[in-house]
Amino acid sequence: MKIVNGFHAYLWPGVTMSEMRVYGNNCNSYLVSNALPGGRHILVDPGMIVNEAGQNCLERLIGEMAKDEFRIEDIGLILNTHAHPDHYGASEEIRRLSGAQVAIGKGDDEFLKLAEGEMGKMMKQMGFEMPEINPDFYLTEGELRFNENLTAEILVTPGHSAGHISIYWPDEKVFMGGDLIFYGSTGRVDIPGGSALALKQSIERVAEMDIEYVLTGHQYGSPGIIAGKEEIEKNFDFIRKHIYPYL
Repeated sequence: MKIVNGFHAYLWPGVTMSEMRVYGNNCNSYLVSNALPGGRHILVDPGMIVNEAGQNCLERLIGEMAKDEFRIEDIGLILNTHAHPDHYGASEEIRRLSGAQVAIGKGDDEFLKLAEGEMGKMMKQMGFEMPEINPDFYLTEGELRFNENLTAEILVTPGHSAGHISIYWPDEKVFMGGDLIFYGSTGRVDIPGGSALALKQSIERVAEMDIEYVLTGHQYGSPGIIAGKEEIEKNFDFIRKHIYPYL
């Protein structure tokens, strides 16, 4: 689904009445088309390969991309907002299919190390697999220039995870926030590395930015896209009033 020039959304459904089907966990994915040499694309948060409900998330993503005439083999770079498996899980498989480079926030290193040990075992017992990820480089605060017409700003926005990053595309005023904020809600803070104080500080920082589109990590209460400055400001106000007191 096209959002605005070169930006496309592939939204993971929740409950669909038309299919009479309840979907398990996975994230929304976003594609920036023709951003790299050779007409290759950037994919933000590829999601899982298969989720806890046995649903083939990657297969669905590939099919939805094909409707927009994009191929998984043409992905050149995968940017992950954080090191939770519902966001990064398919990274290595897509790398295998496309040769794409993989990046993730530097601050989530410790979480990934923990996931290799006892915490990984505990999460596996809870039904959460922690797939392998071998970043080609780490994302830190600053600017990424892809070509003369396309620049991204990487923001370190901890709270949901210690190394959570968000991506702001200033030319189109598009903000990809991972699990920082949703429509009427925020990311959870009870996973190791989470912090309610850090989450609030990150949200308040983002609230000062010039944003026309907030692209969220999940369809909680909306299709995952909050469009227009007025609606975005209303959402921040709602979060301050109704969500902050419970964090």
